[in-house]
Amino acid sequence: MNLDTFTRAKIAEFAIEQGARYGGVNNMLAVAQVLRNRVFQGWGDWLEVAQSAPAKCATRYPPDIPNMRSGNVRVFLNRLDELYTSEITEDLTGGALFYIDPAFPIEAWFKKEVLNCADDHPRTAHIGPVWFFK
Repeated sequence: MNLDTFTRAKIAEFAIEQGARYGGVNNMLAVAQVLRNRVFQGWGDWLEVAQSAPAKCATRYPPDIPNMRSGNVRVFLNRLDELYTSEITEDLTGGALFYIDPAFPIEAWFKKEVLNCADDHPRTAHIGPVWFFK
């Protein structure tokens, strides 16, 4: 295994943990796209962004073990390489850097830094129950 493969695995793990609970490929892709947007905005390289992603989760979900053998996870894994190499140019999130599921508890930092600063962080997309913000 090389560092590039490890980095993609970290991105996949995070996106699946965050998005698979909603059942669709788009939710997992959207989480990965948020990470890509963070890279493009200078938050760090792919590995740095993937490693720091849990600290920037605005929604704390209950523990869940996604079904890694589901068809949607397999489709997502096949598309992740395209997202990572920028072959996928469509951004389902509208350039989002953050996301929440308002049905779950929201972290205080997110309320203060994003929700209370709507002019700086507009809502850009809604995929399933998840809201995305710049």
